[in-house]
Amino acid sequence: MSGMDEQAPAPNPPGTVNALVLGVTLTNAGAIAYAFDPARAGQSAMLASLAAFYALLASLALYRLHLRGELVRRFAPARGDITLAAATAGVLYGAAHIVASIFAAPGSPRELWVVRLYLQLGDPDAPGRSLVGVAVFGVAALEEIVWRGLVMPSIQDVAGPWRAVTFSTVLYAAAHLPTLVLLRAPGAGYNPLVLLAALGCGLVWSLLVLRTGRLVPALLAHALFSWSIIEFPLWQPRP
Repeated sequence: MSGMDEQAPAPNPPGTVNALVLGVTLTNAGAIAYAFDPARAGQSAMLASLAAFYALLASLALYRLHLRGELVRRFAPARGDITLAAATAGVLYGAAHIVASIFAAPGSPRELWVVRLYLQLGDPDAPGRSLVGVAVFGVAALEEIVWRGLVMPSIQDVAGPWRAVTFSTVLYAAAHLPTLVLLRAPGAGYNPLVLLAALGCGLVWSLLVLRTGRLVPALLAHALFSWSIIEFPLWQPRP
């Protein structure tokens, strides 16, 4: 056992873990509620607020990983990381198309669910759209550090790996519950698309971290998936 491992602090007690996990979930839900408020649709404040929130918590995650002696190992690159991440992002992007076609078919009232999401992010054809894609890439990377680098390991300390995957995925989806209401559309009702994406994608990214023991593949997969949703939209205005 290395000296670094010997000096690593013992896992936090369950009460501390519960407080940490609940705090991250609730504050994340608050940040999402602020960002996805229709009053901030298409504004830079939407992504900027999320970036600031995740940067703060990602700093805590990195510091905690450092104290545990896991920082280098968790971020150590490995051969095939980019290929694995790109393949995972591609599969999830294809799944997003399928889900959108089933739950929000073009021409149906529920198509407005997809429209509302892109209106919140801004016009897909607006000048400088590539900058939005870059911003979304960065926000997604920070989000992954928070959820799979802070929340999931904290749960794993007291509940084991598989429960950590399950609980962190459910809580990650729960943090996106505000979008159910904020992205609702007239005639289509509450909007479940972001919630479904968080649940399905969160499970995949959690399993990637569990399988590899590192954050890099999941971080890149999450960032590439989010970027692809912007650069290759699931919806385009019809002429």
